[in-house]
Amino acid sequence: MKRKGLIALLLSFVMMMSVMASACSSTPKTIEEYINNDKDAMAEVQKAADASGLTVDFKGNDVIYTYDLSGIDGVTEENIKSDVMVENLSNALAGQGETFASLCKQLEEESKIEGVQIVVNYTYGDEVIVTKTFNSSGAVE
Repeated sequence: MKRKGLIALLLSFVMMMSVMASACSSTPKTIEEYINNDKDAMAEVQKAADASGLTVDFKGNDVIYTYDLSGIDGVTEENIKSDVMVENLSNALAGQGETFASLCKQLEEESKIEGVQIVVNYTYGDEVIVTKTFNSSGAVE
């Protein structure tokens, strides 16, 4: 489910951060401050997120990706909330644990900020169906 789009968005974010690292004159303390120091970079992140059907937010050291499943043709609230679908979504996120951990590590190295986390939310409308948080060591339990 749009896994390639999410990974592409994350990778483009890492590349954009490496450019920003050389351009930042002050030392931000959080990823949120880091990205907010460059409005052009934030616009690029939003553009990539929109193209992938995701929203991206930054809060402290969390990079939060939200994918609203209600916008997919044929997906109903009933079937997305079924135990089978919740398990499938959870397993798909768990299977990407190494990728997300690697991206957190890259973000930390590029930004020189420790404690970066990536939070991935699958929602149906405003309701979170599955959420998983990753740091540079892997999934946060």
